[in-house]
Amino acid sequence: MKDLTLQALASTNSQAGQAAAQVIASIASIELLHDQWPELMPTLVRNVGEGGDHLKQASLTTIGFICESQDTELRSSLVQHSNAILTAVVQGARKEETNLEVRLAAIHALGDSLEFVDNNFKNEGERNYIMQVICEATQAADSRIQQGAFGCLNRIMALYYDLMRFYMEKALFGLTIMGMKSEEEDVAKLAVEFWSTVCEEEIAIEDDNAQVCSHMSKPSAPANHDFTGRNHGSNASNLPLLSGCDQRSRTCSLDTVDKAR
Repeated sequence: MKDLTLQALASTNSQAGQAAAQVIASIASIELLHDQWPELMPTLVRNVGEGGDHLKQASLTTIGFICESQDTELRSSLVQHSNAILTAVVQGARKEETNLEVRLAAIHALGDSLEFVDNNFKNEGERNYIMQVICEATQAADSRIQQGAFGCLNRIMALYYDLMRFYMEKALFGLTIMGMKSEEEDVAKLAVEFWSTVCEEEIAIEDDNAQVCSHMSKPSAPANHDFTGRNHGSNASNLPLLSGCDQRSRTCSLDTVDKAR
């Protein structure tokens, strides 16, 4: 049954490929917990590297379904497969991938896998490559891929904020500002959400610093994080842009409410 389901991933019927992906993910949610079906991940990686477009997309969708499981034990067991998962999803998400549906499936799977690739993110070389692929995806011609890429960045900021200073200074500041100016509303909203995540992380850092200082006889002022590489005065120049995006989001929300009435 497992072999037949894996073969169905190559179907030119997208619905059949999607159904096969769901079946495989369901079986994997049971067997991976018990270190069974060891050939699954290598097979999916090989499909992405060597298969046709339909097989690539269905295999990446399968990985995404497996990774999005909320089962705590399964998510813990996926850590041992992080190298295989990243190999497949990063390969599919590269700008060199010409099939947009394959690239979109890879970006979605990458977003679902970020929580348990901690060891890979601690490796500077691997982290640099992953960030390069995601940053390039924010500039894709397809707005769906842009949305997926900004969604990945938002998740990364929440999970690996302490590793992001270099990327904030070199790329993310400019990319998210461009994203907030996008004519595609969903892209702009996700770019705004990026900075909301940054604010939440900074507030958490300030709270931690305040608690430490409260236990010190001579508390020192907490350090400010200036990830943009600019002084705080120049950062203030971005407030009109952020305010404009916030107003845009509010207007959209009001329009949605009016239409619902």
